[in-house]
Amino acid sequence: MKSLTVIVVAAVIAAFGIVPCCLIHGSAQGVMAQKSATTNLHIEGMTCGACATAVKLVLHKTPGVVGSTVSYEDKRAVVTYDPAKTTPAKIAAAVASALSYKVNVESATAAAKSIALSPYRLDALRTAFNNASDRVRVVALLSPTCGACQEGQRVVRSVFAKYPNDQRLRGFVVWLPMLPSDSESAAGAQAGSFVDARVAQQWDGDRASGKLVAKTLSLKGNAWDVYLLYAPGVKWTGHAPPAPTFWMHQLRAETGADQRACLEPTVFLNEVATLMAERKAGP
Repeated sequence: MKSLTVIVVAAVIAAFGIVPCCLIHGSAQGVMAQKSATTNLHIEGMTCGACATAVKLVLHKTPGVVGSTVSYEDKRAVVTYDPAKTTPAKIAAAVASALSYKVNVESATAAAKSIALSPYRLDALRTAFNNASDRVRVVALLSPTCGACQEGQRVVRSVFAKYPNDQRLRGFVVWLPMLPSDSESAAGAQAGSFVDARVAQQWDGDRASGKLVAKTLSLKGNAWDVYLLYAPGVKWTGHAPPAPTFWMHQLRAETGADQRACLEPTVFLNEVATLMAERKAGP
């Protein structure tokens, strides 16, 4: 029955062109107007990408669910929802009923140690970026309480985990208040879940970085939940950052984001690997 469900869902996707990624955000203004919360589901039974797609489609149709990211490898779904319309228990029950998976709401674990974030400064970020111009650089703009952004943070973390202590790699993460629940303290707590000496993390309370990156990427509004890669040799010379060598996102079409560039961890990691291979081993 479970296999049949996955096959049916896959057929629907093929027939109607449903794209299960980039169903996360609209404009920043639209998201800001909606109060949301995030829960994590542990899902036993997923074995492939089609299973994750089936879960994502069920979540997309579940009343009160705003967005989600699903990983069959981690047996996990990060779900953003409207607490006025549903609860984590109801969401878990909806998935279990539709797909016959064993679904549990993950209990709250001990929070990672919060870290103090440097305030965003354009000149400081540009200088640090250019000082690492001989390295492969990852730049991410994230909301601290957005479930999709938290999943994206884990993708960034996986990049650095794949190359432990490799000094050919540098990262820059800027946290922005894009949701009502976002704050500097929330950003510090979320940033503390991934600390690496090669990654600089900042808090941009005015969203100035989002405006600049949106200009570079030709996006409407502020850029957030975006993941940029830069090859060695690229320098930041103007006010806005340079065009990335490669980038992905978790944004809807109305933001102007290319829907063919929805964040896919495997694709992103492969692009990093290509750039790393082109960069000769260094100190």
